[in-house]
Amino acid sequence: MNLITEELAKFLLQGKNNRAMLVSIITITYNSENYLEETIKSVISQDYSNIEYIIIDGGSIDGTPNIIKKYRSKISKWISEPDEGISDAMNKGIRMASGEIIGIIHSDDFYADSTVIKRVVEIFTMNAEIKAVYGIQDFVDPVTNKLILTWGRDSHPSEIKKRMYIPHPTLFVRREVYDTIGLFRKDFKVAMDYEWAIRLIKYTKPYFLNYKIACMRDSGTSGKQFQQSFRESAKALFENKYYFHAIMTMFRNVIKRALIVLGLKRFLYKLWGKNVSPQNVK
Repeated sequence: MNLITEELAKFLLQGKNNRAMLVSIITITYNSENYLEETIKSVISQDYSNIEYIIIDGGSIDGTPNIIKKYRSKISKWISEPDEGISDAMNKGIRMASGEIIGIIHSDDFYADSTVIKRVVEIFTMNAEIKAVYGIQDFVDPVTNKLILTWGRDSHPSEIKKRMYIPHPTLFVRREVYDTIGLFRKDFKVAMDYEWAIRLIKYTKPYFLNYKIACMRDSGTSGKQFQQSFRESAKALFENKYYFHAIMTMFRNVIKRALIVLGLKRFLYKLWGKNVSPQNVK
């Protein structure tokens, strides 16, 4: 009797482990007709079938809604309405999500290949203690698509005090993470991912997947409003009592601004790459 019970337990456990996790992918967009279609294609072409795809549009007035409608049969849920900014839009998507795993890929970004979601799920399935997974991201020129730098390396959580070492489009977390540490703060308009990441590493050490997961165009809000990004980053550090690193962040803001004014943006990226680029990319 005990042998039968033990074998049954093993069978049920194996079935649970083999069950395909539902992965919710969220794309937020606003007047993104130039790039949205590539983002959508990168999601719906994944060779992992159990995906819930959610698009949150901020009430676009260009061709964005038509692109969404073109792929509506591949999109699980979508809304188009005004929002209070990026954080508000991401929070809407998270609240709508049903998946055990949640990832966010914005309309300027796209997944590197069709195997990304499957690889991420394999990591979560491997160990129930893994709460968050991130990987490698290419940062590319939006006009030429040339590589600017590669971002993402295995880092100790303490690195978060120095820089955002987790490329957000590559980050996937179990739903329990949002339930535990909360959603994105709406008072952060640019560096909301950094503020949230500080909370994340206090809860769990993210697992680094040494694989190229996503590509980001150098056209996002953080690039255009870098001064606000640095101010918000310093604010997040101060609030978490990382006072020295907050001061250093403000100092780096001055240096960064000077390099851009002097036309040395390419040199700036080289300096950045030394701190964030991986050693070996698969």
